[in-house]
Amino acid sequence: MSLPRVILSAIIGIALQVFLRGNACLAQCPASPAAFTMADALGRTGCVLELNLRLQDLEQLPTGLAQLPRLRSLHVQNNHLRYLPAEVTRLDSLRELFANENKLLSLPTDLGSLRQLRQLQIDKNALTELPASVGRLDSLRYLILAWNNFASLPEQLGQLRQLEYFDASHNQLLFLPATLGQMRRLRYVMLSDNKLTSLPAQLGGWQQLQELNLANNQLEALPATIGSCRALKSLVLTNNQLKVLPKSLGKLTNLEMLVISDNQLTALPRSISKLKKLKTVILRNNAFTAEARVQAQALLPGTKFYFE
Repeated sequence: MSLPRVILSAIIGIALQVFLRGNACLAQCPASPAAFTMADALGRTGCVLELNLRLQDLEQLPTGLAQLPRLRSLHVQNNHLRYLPAEVTRLDSLRELFANENKLLSLPTDLGSLRQLRQLQIDKNALTELPASVGRLDSLRYLILAWNNFASLPEQLGQLRQLEYFDASHNQLLFLPATLGQMRRLRYVMLSDNKLTSLPAQLGGWQQLQELNLANNQLEALPATIGSCRALKSLVLTNNQLKVLPKSLGKLTNLEMLVISDNQLTALPRSISKLKKLKTVILRNNAFTAEARVQAQALLPGTKFYFE
């Protein structure tokens, strides 16, 4: 039995009022949810979802950020900031924080309060350490730390179980905490241009990893557990101090590109004959004899090898 039209209309009217009260900005906000000045943002605090202050020659951020409860994206890159105010950590709805290409010396101690944050980009600054609270950013998918002065990373970084993209290239890293192996959703890891001499065995936990770049370090060996990274498609090891590669490399059956130029290799493990998807192997500036080159090519006759 259907409801009388009058009653049905009343129910719909009540529901609409409730919806509009809970989403007042739908009725009051302008079409664009973005603001490009702090004054504009503070003029409609409940409506602004994105605040873009990039390229404004700022040496410090204006006050009032905490008055933007719905802010999801904050762009402060390409300024002259040395610090981010603690007020940033009270942006409970923030999903993206772009603070790259500034002069940042440190980050707020309570950065981990941004529990909704999915992307953090702080590359090209002067940072030397991450606060331990970074481990509480359990929604984080993308973390870009490149071109800073990090010599180490906190163990708490391993708590970022949702992380998919990690770039800590162009730093001063001497080692990696073993806890990074707990970040099992990683797909892209960029660690080139550091000072790494070894890798933790726990990196075998990166079973969804597709691309790993370790170029321009000081690696003398790879852990056997690298063979557990079965999804790996691209492995770049250029300019290290590798003399041999582990037999477990033959377990990387999805590998398509292997770049090992500028090392001290004299041969490849016979196990690479199992890598049927491997299309390109770049081995320039190693110590392969003419005979060793022929043997390497015989292992994978359908693969392109570049020795020169």
